[in-house]
Amino acid sequence: MARPAGAARPAGTIRAVLADDAPLMHMAVRSMLAAMPGYSLVAAATTVAAAEQLIRRVRPALLICEAHIGAHSGAELCRRARFVSPATTVVLLASRDDPQLARTALAAGARGYLLKSSPPDVLAARLAQAMAGEQVLDERLGRSQPDAGANVADQYGLSRREREVLGELLAGLHNRAIAQRLCIAEDTVKSHMKSIFRKMGAHDRAHAVALALGSARPEVPGVPAMAVPGPRPEPAR
Repeated sequence: MARPAGAARPAGTIRAVLADDAPLMHMAVRSMLAAMPGYSLVAAATTVAAAEQLIRRVRPALLICEAHIGAHSGAELCRRARFVSPATTVVLLASRDDPQLARTALAAGARGYLLKSSPPDVLAARLAQAMAGEQVLDERLGRSQPDAGANVADQYGLSRREREVLGELLAGLHNRAIAQRLCIAEDTVKSHMKSIFRKMGAHDRAHAVALALGSARPEVPGVPAMAVPGPRPEPAR
């Protein structure tokens, strides 16, 4: 499905590769990216082996892959992609809400975990955020498992408002957007963030996300915290 030889491609185009064993998904992603200025789906694969070959050859800026590709894991493809092409941003698309899959994806170096059931415009916006260096997680992640959020709040002693702020952080929002969503001042969000970090033992936003998803441990004085893949997020001030 690569672009025919000799076809013109605008300068500065973000080249994407898709790995998904569902041919209909190839059509949907191609259509979505075609509507995004500056993006182009240059190749697609239905197996992990074929996708790895494409990544080696194309060195795409963006890899979009299913959480499960045949009998293989999209997280494993993510690890291989990050090894073969470290500059490639990887975002997993999943068919179901599964915090365990999200945890595995982030640990493998993925920039994001999104659900296929999202509207195309939402997926497009989240992919653009990922390419801008942000960590993106579907805002519905974990909400089909109502006890998960309560467990996090109970484990770390978070207040009701702090739990709400953490939920928006898990959705990938920055302070201003969180303030708008919760109808509170941005300074109030920053204050809640500092309290959340203190209670969870997190040193930054990415660490707090990893703790909430269970992929890291609280920071202990004198012991380095687990590294979380991805760019340095906006700090809480």
